Amino acid sequence: MGLLFLLASFILCQLVLSSLAICPKDQSLALVEFNKTHVVDKSLASFNCVFYEAQKSYPKTSSWNMNKDCCSWDGIICDEMTGHVIELDLSCSQLVGKIDSNSSLFQLFHLQRLDLSGNNFSNSHISPKFGRFSSLTYLDLSHSSFSGQIPSEISHLSKLQSLGLSGNFPLFLDADLRLAAHDFKLLLQNLTQLKKLDLRYVNISSTVPLNFSSHLTEAGGIFHLSNLQVLDLDGNKELSGNFPKSKWNSSSSLVELDLGEVNFHGYLLPESLGYLTSLQSLVLWFCNLSGPIPTSLWNLTHIEYLILENNHLEGSLPDFKYHIITEIRLGNNQLQGPLPKSIQNLVNLSWLDIPSNHFSGNVDVSFFSNLKKLWFLDLSFNSISLTNEKKAKSTLPESLGHLRLAACEVKELNFLRSAGHLEQLDLSFKKLARIGQIPLSYLYYIDLRSNILQGSLPIPPPYVNDRIPQTNNTTFVPDEENDSTFLSELSWKVVLMGYAEDLEYRIIMRRRKKQRGQMHYRRRRNNGI
Repeated sequence: MGLLFLLASFILCQLVLSSLAICPKDQSLALVEFNKTHVVDKSLASFNCVFYEAQKSYPKTSSWNMNKDCCSWDGIICDEMTGHVIELDLSCSQLVGKIDSNSSLFQLFHLQRLDLSGNNFSNSHISPKFGRFSSLTYLDLSHSSFSGQIPSEISHLSKLQSLGLSGNFPLFLDADLRLAAHDFKLLLQNLTQLKKLDLRYVNISSTVPLNFSSHLTEAGGIFHLSNLQVLDLDGNKELSGNFPKSKWNSSSSLVELDLGEVNFHGYLLPESLGYLTSLQSLVLWFCNLSGPIPTSLWNLTHIEYLILENNHLEGSLPDFKYHIITEIRLGNNQLQGPLPKSIQNLVNLSWLDIPSNHFSGNVDVSFFSNLKKLWFLDLSFNSISLTNEKKAKSTLPESLGHLRLAACEVKELNFLRSAGHLEQLDLSFKKLARIGQIPLSYLYYIDLRSNILQGSLPIPPPYVNDRIPQTNNTTFVPDEENDSTFLSELSWKVVLMGYAEDLEYRIIMRRRKKQRGQMHYRRRRNNGI
C-alpha cells in the first residue's frame, strides 16, 4: 500500500506540474524587445542605488535567455495558472536607455507589481500608458532619471498600494519631475488603497498655492487615506500649508512621515502629531516651523527618528520618556536651556545633532558614557562647556565617528583617547592653545580654524615642509619624523582656510537617510509594501 501511495502521489505531482502554464511567447518577446532598447552601464546606472536604494545593484537582464521559460528569468514572476507575467522587478539593474509610449513594456498587460527604480532612463517622460496597468498594486519609478510632467493617467491605477515616483536628489540640479496640483489631487482622490506614497524631489506646484488644510485634510486628502503607512514628500519646496488641527484617518497606521522642506508657516500642533501613535520616523526639516516642541511627541512610544532641524523652534527640550530612539536632529533652531538628563538613558542613540541653538550649561563627558552606539555628536555653536571632572575615567564612546564642538568651551581633550574610530573632528572657533593627542586610525578630516595653536601639531599636516600654512593666528610646525609614514597610510585633510564644507555635510546627511531607508525598506518588504 505504501508503494502504491507513493506512486500515485508522484503521478499526481507530474500531472499538476504539466498543467502549469508557461510564459506566453508574446510576453517573452516583449521582454526581450524591452531589453534590446537598453544597455547596461555599471558606472552610470548604479549611482542612484549606491546613494538611495537598499538593494544590490547588478544587471538582472544579462541572464535572460530565450531558450528558457521567461518565468524563470531573474526579476520576473508569473501567474502559476496562466503563465502571464505579473511581477517585473528590474530595480537597480544598471539599465540605461529611453522608455517611450511605443515600448514593448506596455504589452505586459497583466502586471501587478512593477519596479524600475534605480536605473537611468535618460530623461524619458513617464508615459501615460503606465496608467493602463489596471491590475498594478505596486509601482516604483523612483531615482531613474525620468523627467517632465507626471501624467494624470497614474491616478487611474486605483488598486495601487505603493507608489514611488521620486526624482533624483538635486545635489547640483533642480528636481526633474513635476506634478500639477490638479493631478496631485486626483491621485489622492482615486488611490484610496495607498499604503506608501513616495514623491521626494518632485516639483508639486500650481498657480494657486497648494494648502494642506484646504486640499490634503479634506475627503480625498493625504491625511484621510486610512491605510497610509509611509508618506514621503521631502524636497517639495513649492508645497505649502499647515498641519490639520483634528485627528485624521491615517493617524493610527502612519509609520513614516517625511515632509522635509515643505513650507508650513506655522506651529507644531500637539493635538495633531499626538495622534500618530504608530509613528517611527518623523522628518520635518527646513519646514519653517515655529513655537515650542510639543510634549506630545515624547508620548509616541515607537519613535526612532526625530528630525526637526533648520526651523524656528524655541523653548526647552522636554525629557525623553522612551529609549528606543536612535536619531535626534534639532540643529539650527532657537532651543534653549540645559540638555535633558534623560538623554543619558537613550542607549540606542547613534546620532545627536543639536548645533546652532541656545543650549547652555556645563556638560560632563560622562554624560555620554552610556551611549555605546553613539556615532555622530554635534554640540557646535551653543553656550555649552564640555567638562571632564572625572578625568581618569571619563571618555567618549569608542563608537564615535563624527565629533563637532565648534565654539564650545573645552579646556582639554584627553577624553578623546578612547575614540578610536573617529573620522571627523571639528575644534574650530575655540582659541585652543594645545589639543593633546588625537586617535589617528580612522581620522581623515579635522577643522582647526580660528585657534591660537602653536608648536608641533600632534598629527602631521598634509603639506611639504616649504608650504607650512599660517592662518588666523594659527601656526603649525610639522612632525618631520612621522610625515612620510602618516601620509602613505592615511588620506585626510586639515581645514585651515575656512573653505565651505556644505557639500560634504549634505552628502553625510543623505548617506544617513540612505541608512534609514535601508531599514525602512526591509521593514516595508516584510509588511508587503
